[in-house]
Amino acid sequence: MKIKIDESYLSKLEQLALIRLKNEEKDKISNDLQRIIDFFEKINELELKDVEPLFHPISSGKLRKDEPLKPLNRDEALQNVKRKENGYIVGPRTYGE
Repeated sequence: MKIKIDESYLSKLEQLALIRLKNEEKDKISNDLQRIIDFFEKINELELKDVEPLFHPISSGKLRKDEPLKPLNRDEALQNVKRKENGYIVGPRTYGE
């Protein structure tokens, strides 16, 4: 199935992403998206029925052993914190005033 990035398709993507593109951005985004879609269509054309699936991205198994480390104490944990109060990290408000 050939997907064509046209104005209506781009408008639908804007709506789904909750963004508004400027007119000068629309051509560039449309071209970029079309190139991405075309690339994936080329991948879909590959014959892969005899290719074994890769279940793990690091198939060699060269992972470090998971060993617990000494945890930081409170002073060490707060050492580089910009804002702290009474031994706690103070972050920006996300609700109310």
